[in-house]
Amino acid sequence: MKSLARFKNIHRGEACVVIGNGPSLKEEDVNVLAAKYPTFGSNQIYRLPFTPTYYVMVDEDMTKACIPLPDEFNPRELFVRAEAGVGNPIYPIVVAGFSVDFPNFVVMGGTVTYAILQIAFYMGFETMLLVGVDHRYPKAGQMLPGSSFVASGDDPDHFVCADGEPYFREDAIYNAPELEGTTQSYAIAKQLFDQSGRRVINLTPRTNLDVFEKDSIDNWI
Repeated sequence: MKSLARFKNIHRGEACVVIGNGPSLKEEDVNVLAAKYPTFGSNQIYRLPFTPTYYVMVDEDMTKACIPLPDEFNPRELFVRAEAGVGNPIYPIVVAGFSVDFPNFVVMGGTVTYAILQIAFYMGFETMLLVGVDHRYPKAGQMLPGSSFVASGDDPDHFVCADGEPYFREDAIYNAPELEGTTQSYAIAKQLFDQSGRRVINLTPRTNLDVFEKDSIDNWI
């Protein structure tokens, strides 16, 4: 197995795009951004469909649902929790904080986007541009955070897939989002990024995430 240390600062000083799975992706052409910047995608991003430069998956239930990945989905590198046995192994833990050494572990932080920020930090990216990070869950967000949510009907919490099907199909079980805890995690990340002279900029239209500075996607394409 190749050492994950090979990713240390391989993108020093560059900008990248971190793509969430929010419904606003229908308004954003991620392919335009991908033509200019390395991209990170996660979970079921392949159903958009879109193939990012780097793909990340840390949630255990999501890993079970998505592995094996579609044959036609070929990112440059995969970063998937170790027990899945595919791609580069990552080791998520549930603590408060932000890992600057992702080969050792990544902090879950309540969202896969938080793990991506840790990997991107290790790679040396100076600017991380967020798209599709709506940070609101009008349906699953009504549940007790961390409780099991059973999908039914439409899924307004995520992007609509290319086949017209909801992101989470009928009867799929997943954890209800923990918005408060996730917001606190992002605040920890921002403090570290500020101290390191790096930036996270949220380009998601009408995002509910106010931790990071915001800008228009038009200024970055």
